[in-house]
Amino acid sequence: MSTFNRRSFQDVFDVVAIATATVDPASLADGAGATTAVTVTGAALGDFVLVAAPYDLVDVTVTAYVQAANAVEIRVQNESGAAANLASGTWNICVLRPASWAKEAAS
Repeated sequence: MSTFNRRSFQDVFDVVAIATATVDPASLADGAGATTAVTVTGAALGDFVLVAAPYDLVDVTVTAYVQAANAVEIRVQNESGAAANLASGTWNICVLRPASWAKEAAS
């Protein structure tokens, strides 16, 4: 396992893109999920994706990942024990890539 010198977040990652997208998950039964595809120019496989919903997710999990070049997918999964119907809303998306020094230090 590699160790890193203590650095600020800005030094560790390069911001590739910041975007917003309207996400309107379908009504989800308990255990069901829905995936929304979003175009985020510059996103590449291996990048980190952070997302922020505009409302409380209450027992709903969210995963976001780069699915292909310029393509981010946001997966919403209902784990509440009952049906969930999230409202349509504007989500914030941030795509990050490890800075070149961090890639070198990890290898």
